[in-house]
Parts: sequence; C-alpha cells; structure tokens
Amino acid sequence: MYYLSVHFWCFAAHFAPKGWYIDDMKRIQFYDDFRHYLSDYYADAKRRFPHFSHRYFARKAGLTSPSHFRDVMEGRRRLTGKTIEKFIKGLGLTEFDARYFSALVRFNQGRTSVEKQQALEQMRGLKQKVRQYRLPIDLYDYYSCWYRVALRELACLVDWKDDYKLIARSLTPPIKPGEARESIAFLLDKGFLKKTNDGRYVQTEPAITSGAEVSSLAVRTYNAFMSERAREAIDRFPPSERDIQSLTVGISPQAYGQIKQEMQEFISRVVRIVDDDVGSERVYNMNLQLFPLSRNPEETDNDS
Repeated sequence: MYYLSVHFWCFAAHFAPKGWYIDDMKRIQFYDDFRHYLSDYYADAKRRFPHFSHRYFARKAGLTSPSHFRDVMEGRRRLTGKTIEKFIKGLGLTEFDARYFSALVRFNQGRTSVEKQQALEQMRGLKQKVRQYRLPIDLYDYYSCWYRVALRELACLVDWKDDYKLIARSLTPPIKPGEARESIAFLLDKGFLKKTNDGRYVQTEPAITSGAEVSSLAVRTYNAFMSERAREAIDRFPPSERDIQSLTVGISPQAYGQIKQEMQEFISRVVRIVDDDVGSERVYNMNLQLFPLSRNPEETDNDS
C-alpha cells in the first residue's frame, strides 16, 4: 500500500521560481535534429527508469505499434501531423516545447527548401538558452535554511533597498531581519547572488539543481521542512491559493517504477513551464511524495 500526495502552495509574496529541480537532458531547443532528440530522450529515460521501453512509450502516446518510436528514431518511418501530436503526448512536452518539436520535424522532413526555411525561422524564434547549473556538494548548505532558497528569488524582484525588515516580513511565514541579513550575506558570499552598481540584486545562475535524489542532510532537512509547511498550508491559505491532493493505492513494484517515472516527467514539465514564464509574482513550493504505508507480510514475519 502506497500513499501519493501532491502539494502546491504559496510561501512568499513575490517570486520568479527559477530554482526548482531540473533534469540532466538538454532542452529540445538545443537540438537541430528531432531524431537525435528522440535518441537522447530514450537513453535518458532508460538510464533513470530501467523499465522504460518502446512499448511503454507507445502505450503512453496512444500508438498501436510498439516499434513505432524506434522506427522513427532510426529513420525508417516519417512523422505525420497525426503522429506528431501523439509523440508530443508521449514525450510529455509543454506547449512551448511542442511548438519547437513540430517545427523541428518539419525542418528535418521538409521536401523543399522553402518548407525547411520556414520551419527554421520558427525554430530560431522559439530557441531559449536557460543554462542549467548543478549545485556542487560543498554548497548544499544553501538548503539548510528554507528561506535562503526563497530569498534568492525575492531579493531580485522586490525593490527592498536593503531593508531587511521589509524583505523578512515579505516571507510566509515571516523571518527575523537578522536571519534575512545572514542569508543575503551567504547568497552573496557563495555566489548565488551579486549586487549591481545601482544597488539591485541579480542571480548568477537562472536555474540550479542538486540533482535528482541526494543523501545530503541539508537537502533532506529542507524537504522535511517543506512537507510540514504543506500540512500547515491547509489552514494558512484558501483553496484558491493552494492545491493539495492525496491518493492511497495498492500497487506492484512495476507500477511503483512507472508512477515514479510519471512524477519525474511531471516535474520536468513544470520546470519547462517555469522557464518559459515571464509574469512571476509569488513564491510557490510544490511537493511530490510517494511512500509506503504497509510492508510485505514476509517482512513482518521476520520482525517477530
């Protein structure tokens, strides 16, 4: 028996959320051949989820042939307008990435120079270069205080003019001005932020990550704190400002692997939506949790 929960809630006043977890694979805008993208996608999915297969992709995309993905990837089949949409579904692309994928397919499969040029111009207009920075282990203290993560964003958006009382009370829950001062000093000293000549704060990296799952005590403590804040969000925020869902199910080891993959892919899509967002106003935190509520009878017998 497993418990699955999704928590999405606000914990600060203003935010451009660029510091969430991101995956290792390059964004599709870095590719000029959709088959190379499919090849990298398959290799990345197989590395992270050993049970991933062409059959699994076909089922997710709504394709009748389990070999369809491989045939397209290896150049034996072309993508049509209908199958492009199915591949977009199977790949779990955001609307923005789906537009690039469609243009990339038209560029690679175009039969005339005019078709290729039109697709290429659309690709150029959609290209983004959000650099992804993996946080080194010696900087994991960044996660030791939850408000450091929030202040990295908040300091760049609020016109706070080094008023630590103002920025401290802008967080929910609020912190002490001294804690805000210490955290800003940490973020400057460790290179997460820099101060411009006109007194503004800017991020040195637009997107950072600790990786997928790490054993750092600081990261575990951070995740535990955010799980507790998710519990408090039920009473702290109205339903219009938070979304909390839960599901208790009995599943097999194979289904567990598939659900875990779906969670990873969902996080990747969320990160891409955030990368494309230009109207950020508040800080939100999202927790995805999947953990057992029961043990196998054999394990129980061994304890007795």
